Amino acid sequence: MDGAVELIDALAADGFKLAIGSSGPPENIALCLEKLGRASKFAAVVTGADVTRGKPDPQVFQTAAARLEVPGSQCAVVEDAVHGIEAANRAGMASVGLTGTVDRAELERANLVVESLRELTSESLRSMIVNH
Repeated sequence: MDGAVELIDALAADGFKLAIGSSGPPENIALCLEKLGRASKFAAVVTGADVTRGKPDPQVFQTAAARLEVPGSQCAVVEDAVHGIEAANRAGMASVGLTGTVDRAELERANLVVESLRELTSESLRSMIVNH
């Protein structure tokens, strides 16, 4: 996704603990991390092999937060799917809906909807978490 590498680098440099929370197979997540070249920036990775309930159940995000040793209330989730936004909200996390795979209106339950990862910064995500 456009802006992913820059956002990951900026968040990691700014001291954010990063995790991937996906219901997908471990092989898919490993391939994405390899292609990004940013695996070392993520302190936790949760895949479909780590959870028993898929989104919109919050288990995947709760597991990621637990592995980061961060309360859910101090987490922000960037998602491009309606079920992912619902899972983040149910976990008590700030949610960012990323358009591209769904219409903006479908992400209306997100705390913030963006069209590009380039719209997100450390400051904007920190503010979302603090004010959530």
